Amino acid sequence: MKLRVSKKVVAGGILAAALSASMAAQANLVTNGGFETGDFTGWTTSIDPAYDGVDSQAPQAGTYAAFFGNPNGTSTISQTLTTVAGTTYTVSFWLMAEADVTGNSIPNSFSFTWGGAAGAPPIVDSAPFGYTEFQYQLVASSASTTLAFSFSDSPAFWDFDSVDVTANVPEPASLALVFGALGSLLWVMRRPAAKTRAVRITG
Repeated sequence: MKLRVSKKVVAGGILAAALSASMAAQANLVTNGGFETGDFTGWTTSIDPAYDGVDSQAPQAGTYAAFFGNPNGTSTISQTLTTVAGTTYTVSFWLMAEADVTGNSIPNSFSFTWGGAAGAPPIVDSAPFGYTEFQYQLVASSASTTLAFSFSDSPAFWDFDSVDVTANVPEPASLALVFGALGSLLWVMRRPAAKTRAVRITG
């Protein structure tokens, strides 16, 4: 049996593989960002275990999410990430503000820092809202960056899930693969169609 495989198809496959490798290089830097271990594994915490934790009552995705309802102070969770100075990172997470049985949600507050600086203006005395994605473009200034989140909520709870940090550019090795594959694709597209070879498959 003969199977004709165009060089364009082969080059296209190389390009797809290179792009896939580039995307893989941009994996989430956060450990246990979805709290799917059922606890705070990977996070450094300063919380009130009577009001803060991880459970399966209100996940945004998956099975688990974190919740924070510390009425007596501010609870924090953080991770120190390996970063590249000067590189921009997309920081995203999903947040929900609950209300108590009477509909009250305040006082409450939420904030986060990136490398010790505010990542965005804090949320203070928010009305209730359903899960909402927050996304920011932030630049790393060193080889390690601490991402920290702070929560306070007296009458109810914050729900928190799907924390993700990814570099906005592929790593140099992946870029080389992409450009190499593009070069191969452009070369074969310039070749006459008659030059397409057949690949023999026996069996």
